[in-house]
Amino acid sequence: MYYILHHPEDLEKVENNVLPLLANFNSTLVEFPIVKEFSPEEDATFITYLDDEFLRQFLVLAAKENWPVGVLPHPGNKYTIKGLGISGNLEEAVTEVLESKETHNLDILRCNGTPVFQSVNIGDVFALQEDNVNNNFTGEVLTFLRNIRKLPSLTHKSFLLSAEGEKVIHTSALGLIIVEHPLSSVVSKRLISKSAMNDGMFHVLILSPQNIFELLWFLLRSLIPNGKTMTVLPSFIGQLKTSQLKIEDKQEIDYTVDGIPQKAQEIVLEIEHEALILKQASIYTTKTEGADVKKSFKTGRLPTGQKRDELTKRKLPFLPRATTEEFEDLFKVLKENSNLSAPYIIMMVLSTLIATFGLFANSSPVIIGAMILAPIITPIVAFSMGMVRYDIRMLKTGITTILVGTIVSLLFAAGVTLMIPLKLLTSEIDARLSPTLLDMGIAVASGVAAAYAHAEEGIAKSLAGVAIAVALVPPLAVAGIGIGWWDWEVFSGAFLLYLTNLAGIIMFAGITFLILGFAPFRRAKMGLIYTLVIIILVMVPLSLSFERITQEARITRQLEGSQIEQVFLKDVKVRFGKRLVVSLRLVSTDAIEPEDMQTIKTRIEEKIGQPITLEVVSAMEF
Repeated sequence: MYYILHHPEDLEKVENNVLPLLANFNSTLVEFPIVKEFSPEEDATFITYLDDEFLRQFLVLAAKENWPVGVLPHPGNKYTIKGLGISGNLEEAVTEVLESKETHNLDILRCNGTPVFQSVNIGDVFALQEDNVNNNFTGEVLTFLRNIRKLPSLTHKSFLLSAEGEKVIHTSALGLIIVEHPLSSVVSKRLISKSAMNDGMFHVLILSPQNIFELLWFLLRSLIPNGKTMTVLPSFIGQLKTSQLKIEDKQEIDYTVDGIPQKAQEIVLEIEHEALILKQASIYTTKTEGADVKKSFKTGRLPTGQKRDELTKRKLPFLPRATTEEFEDLFKVLKENSNLSAPYIIMMVLSTLIATFGLFANSSPVIIGAMILAPIITPIVAFSMGMVRYDIRMLKTGITTILVGTIVSLLFAAGVTLMIPLKLLTSEIDARLSPTLLDMGIAVASGVAAAYAHAEEGIAKSLAGVAIAVALVPPLAVAGIGIGWWDWEVFSGAFLLYLTNLAGIIMFAGITFLILGFAPFRRAKMGLIYTLVIIILVMVPLSLSFERITQEARITRQLEGSQIEQVFLKDVKVRFGKRLVVSLRLVSTDAIEPEDMQTIKTRIEEKIGQPITLEVVSAMEF
């Protein structure tokens, strides 16, 4: 006997669409809700034509009475069809029920006693909503675009999770997704594998991104058409697999069961193992091979303690943030290593002496040797970290050590210069008299390398130290030589290059630390003021250098390859001082007379709009 269960409003549809398919079988129409006096025959099967709401009520009764059930597609039961993995075609579903020779005992997931066909969504989970049950790529794109608008307003909520009476974790998250098996959710379909309908377990995905950037990146990746499950769980997602779970919070929790909004202070989820007898084919009943039936709790990367508390107090930050307890060892090392010490001063003196001798000897290998010794990386990194975290002690320690190292280097470079009876502008010295875009690039890359080497374990910090020394030690030594010669042009040009590189390294090391997640959650007002002042001070040498670089590029572009009379101007170089110095090579087919030189100088001054000192190398072209 087949009992066709329907709501009175659907009687006409059942008579027109369902009964003709059961014409050759013994069947009876039964209205829902079922009257108390109803008593079914033995070995009867209930074929339902009900929406999700009525099915929730009936399936609880069917599980209690051990009635075999076949579910037909109904305009209002899309969640049931998707959740049970049965056919959405009416004729096909009827055929499967009639031809099925065996039944399948399926688990029922309950949320506070309510059967769950598809999912329980708690908070903001960026998952399936009621209006897009039939997900496809276009639907996911539209959902993604809607979610983008919500990103700036997201905030964590606190959740206490316990399973079978034992605490699992007290964490914070945007929300949780609870599913019995992989569904057509943007998140769960890519993260859960080897799951069966009747394994006695359900899955909990805890979405706890700690910044907007990583959440945005994950959502973008989820849009890529790919049917495969992710082999590695994203770091911000925790995963539980259990048969019972209690979720608590001090405030009422907003959640949905298959898209129906509800509220509760406490949510209890549990599995009724093999409670429902399904007499039709389900795609999930065939996916039991290889299913893992063991409980698992993957919560190691979820926020707890201070970080949990900070995330629940404010909006989700765009970039990563860190608490002091997360990087306590690194902060301790930076504070200790950045202190002014005798070894630091001695190594600065030695590196400066070697660099100064190398500059006079015009020897690149000797200068490189000086860079290897320079210990200047530690105070710079400490200062950058202090700037990012608004740590006054780090800022003071770092800047003090940098200033002392700078003064010591200038004094010893000047002392060596006074002892050497040479005033020769070697090519190595000349190369460090004015900043160029290449120097700026070195400073930027060095700052990033310094911060990254300290942030990541296993990277040799001495290598990044050499990169920083490349940008700082030689110009500092040249500035000291300028003091020894009492030459303002040499000192000012080299020292501006030093300040520019130092400012660039500090700024980009700070930016790197910021991106890597070392910024604090709390921003004190005084910390903001200190940081603003530091940024302004850092921008001064950068602005001066940029102005020089721009002017040098403009003059070089105007003169390089130009022709005055029958003379070509090549290899143009510009050096700034009290008077602009232009060094170039003049190429002509004839010898250039002194009066021609004066004419060329005058034409160049007219071209660039200022007086110059001209340094010329004359060449004849045959």
